[in-house]
Amino acid sequence: MPKLNINLAKIKYNAQVLQSFLASKDINFTPVVTAIAGDREILKVLKQVGLTEIADSRLANIQRFGDPDVNFILLKSHAEDCDKEIIQHVKISVQTELTSIYRLNEVAQTLGTTHQIVLMVDWKDGREGVLTYDVLQYLHEIMSLKHIKVIGLAFNFMSFKSEAPSDDDIFTMNQFICAVEKELGYRLKLISGGNSSMLPQLMYNDLGKINDLRIGDTLFRGENTTSGQPMPNLYQHAITLEAQIIEIKPRVNMETKQSYLQAIVNIGYIDTVTNNIQPMDKELKIKGASSDYLMIDLNNQDGYQLGDTITFTLGHEALTQSMYMRHLEKNYVNDDLINALIANFDKNTMRQCHQHHQHLKN
Repeated sequence: MPKLNINLAKIKYNAQVLQSFLASKDINFTPVVTAIAGDREILKVLKQVGLTEIADSRLANIQRFGDPDVNFILLKSHAEDCDKEIIQHVKISVQTELTSIYRLNEVAQTLGTTHQIVLMVDWKDGREGVLTYDVLQYLHEIMSLKHIKVIGLAFNFMSFKSEAPSDDDIFTMNQFICAVEKELGYRLKLISGGNSSMLPQLMYNDLGKINDLRIGDTLFRGENTTSGQPMPNLYQHAITLEAQIIEIKPRVNMETKQSYLQAIVNIGYIDTVTNNIQPMDKELKIKGASSDYLMIDLNNQDGYQLGDTITFTLGHEALTQSMYMRHLEKNYVNDDLINALIANFDKNTMRQCHQHHQHLKN
């Protein structure tokens, strides 16, 4: 049966490294856990590192976690029928529509509480957010509401468009934030400057007024999302997908007329995004997929037999889809060697590594 291998030690180590690195830059690390589909074991690991403010774009995941010790941030816009659940289960929500904010204010009033919001600004990603020239109007209108408290602004990159944040973005974002705060007459508590794609900028630039980053993909996959390359000092492949060979037969490539040895494993595009996975054995090549089968060119290796397993690395889309597939077994791994590294983790080590990395780049 196919299964997900979840290395909790790798996730914990990555979380600790990211937390230390961001803290050295006076940036708050907000883990984004949408991709793990409400997995409680992973949440426990993040709590062990001291991360108790967690972001998710799905209310159902937050309700599945059901953890009173965690302050949850809801990232995704919501429908009207979710208003009450949001006020009851979520400390902070990211908002973009005045109508939704007015409704939340009414529900919060009924429940005798105040709800905190962050206003998402559409900088250049084009997915969601208030247009920059409307931000002040929104803020002034929201400030008149008695049961809604605006604590800051958020920005987003590379969720819809593929353009990474640049040096110019950092400069102009800070100009924009300064102008907004000057008009308001006070400093905003939270400036969430982006997601994993902002990490390369943080390695070499001062982010100014940005004091928070929402990190998900790099946490779980250890990848620089702007380049697709491994992120220094982080583990890759913390979550992998394992499938079993159920057939091995010779086949013929109809274009080249060359024969090859094909294996079929018991996963398909129902289970994952098949064009977003790669065999860990680099000699293997995925030929194609159907709903339940994945066909693999064994490159004429005769070492594989029926019943053997093949392990696959997962891109962001594949990881997310597979984690939401409830029929996939989950195998949790605790690596003793990595746990030993975590136990002896010195927060100053990562700072020194980062300074050394900067020196090499200069």
